[in-house]
Amino acid sequence: MKEYENTSCNLVPYIDKDFINDLSSRIDIIEIINKRVSLKKAGKDYKACCPFHNEKTPSFTVAPDKQIFHCFGCGESGSAIDFVIKHDHLDFVEAIETIANEAGLQVIYEKNSDSTYSKTQEYFEIMKEVSDFYSLQIRSKKYLPIISSYAKKRGLSGDVAKKFEIGYSSPEWDLLFEKFKDDEKSIARLVEMGLLIKREKKEGYYDRFRGRLMFPIHNFKGQVIAFGGRSIDEESQPKYLNSPETPLFSKSKELYGLYHARKYSRSIDNIIVVEGYMDVVSLHQHGVTNAVASLGTATTPQHIDILSKTSNNIVFCFDGDIAGKNAAWKALNIALPKIKAGLIIRFMFLPDGEDPDSIIRKESKAAFLKRVDNSITLSQFLFEHIKDTIDFNTIEGKTQFLEKAFDLIKTIEYDVYAKQILEGVANQVSQDVSKTEEMFRDFKVKNPIIFQPSESMTVIEKKSHPSNDSYKKLMGRMIQLVLNYPSIVTDNVEERVRGINNSSVLTDIIRSALLVENLTRDELIRPFKNQEQIFQRLQYLSKDLNPYLNEKQARNELLAAIDKCEKIQAKGQRSSFIRKKLEIEEQERIAEEIKKSKGI
Repeated sequence: MKEYENTSCNLVPYIDKDFINDLSSRIDIIEIINKRVSLKKAGKDYKACCPFHNEKTPSFTVAPDKQIFHCFGCGESGSAIDFVIKHDHLDFVEAIETIANEAGLQVIYEKNSDSTYSKTQEYFEIMKEVSDFYSLQIRSKKYLPIISSYAKKRGLSGDVAKKFEIGYSSPEWDLLFEKFKDDEKSIARLVEMGLLIKREKKEGYYDRFRGRLMFPIHNFKGQVIAFGGRSIDEESQPKYLNSPETPLFSKSKELYGLYHARKYSRSIDNIIVVEGYMDVVSLHQHGVTNAVASLGTATTPQHIDILSKTSNNIVFCFDGDIAGKNAAWKALNIALPKIKAGLIIRFMFLPDGEDPDSIIRKESKAAFLKRVDNSITLSQFLFEHIKDTIDFNTIEGKTQFLEKAFDLIKTIEYDVYAKQILEGVANQVSQDVSKTEEMFRDFKVKNPIIFQPSESMTVIEKKSHPSNDSYKKLMGRMIQLVLNYPSIVTDNVEERVRGINNSSVLTDIIRSALLVENLTRDELIRPFKNQEQIFQRLQYLSKDLNPYLNEKQARNELLAAIDKCEKIQAKGQRSSFIRKKLEIEEQERIAEEIKKSKGI
């Protein structure tokens, strides 16, 4: 069985192997495929035009007696599971769950995860109820004028709103709470899902989302795992508000619209990555269904993994301004180590002041797709961006170009691609390829990149602390919390941490998180790359939190850890003061005895 790398929920258990082995004998391949492709009886078999390549004469055949399909045109063949994997753009486990659901079969999970599965189902059920609740609000006569005005302004149709299950959250502070207030279990689940927030000065809860257009965020099966809220009043801030991290949702591992792209695209020749969920909705409305968006965070390695499973051609679409170029550069840095055979990554920059939503409404679907076709390759963007930061026409500039390019190339794990980029670098500086390769080898020796952290590493801070290993463990834990949740730091946190002895590494990480929003873990630890031991330890600490903590829990634990460190430090300072005082008193006593012995 292929191991399931869950992208949305840390609580989903593994499927029982016997269930997978028996599934083929319990389903009808005709029923599964006919839901996706219109089959026609042809003797004992069924035929259709192949969904995997363009053809006019049907060559796609399904044999019910053998429970297999085969296309005599392109050669695709396999079982019902193989068909769903390719047609629905799913991985193996996703396909198993999808087929079982369509066949009305209850998926059997490993026995030791029954309680986990039950709790997960409760989360999904409450999120579905909330989504339905928001859908009712958008149809309310009370809010119809303001919603209709916004929809008209953005060109949002009723059909696309229905497709994406778009809803509305009332401006009232506690309408969602009022709906569930008599059900303690539901209230607890809503708090865990980040939809209700406990009041500080009085009893009760208030709604996280108020007065916003609500966009449900779905997992690969179409289950609601989180929400994105867009303010209708342009003066309300923030303009976009997403669900916090929960057991169902991690924004670094999710892409808005991926479920819809897989569902509504006949084939996904390329996947277009845009910056906002309104962009995704607008593109769908104009017939571009292969678009997804990140959720208020920069591109992550997990995003690249998910995208590459969907298509071998990824096109990042950014605004053409400085912020857009910087975001694209971050995406390039994240993507380079993920390049593999067959994967092509391109970048598309829109005119200043435009976004995918505005430009497709202003131009047309054909014009937008032409822009996609004219997008530049990753290597082209890499070279152009580095040149923009230096004076390339000087020897010093070309030296800088080589250093910056080498620093990126050494992160590429796919050797064939790394070699091609090196050849491109040689061409840029008009230098022999072999000479460039020799220079790169020397550069790697002097500037190694560390990939394998060890659990037996010593702690980051080598200097002695005012207490024992508990202090070191606290420091490591605080770093781990900040790397996982950079958003939990504040100016006050930075000021307190700076006052803790030997906290320079943590202080630098916090300062980076405060200066630039939505930095990934890799970006936060990259400044320490040349400090080998520290960098290795940071790589180890940047792993996912286990057990899982949501953002609020992580913030509370960080503040508690700071408190403990301050107390340990204060205790150490008091001990040091007492020790010094005793030493002075002892010295004075000895001096007095010497005086007496000498008769002074």
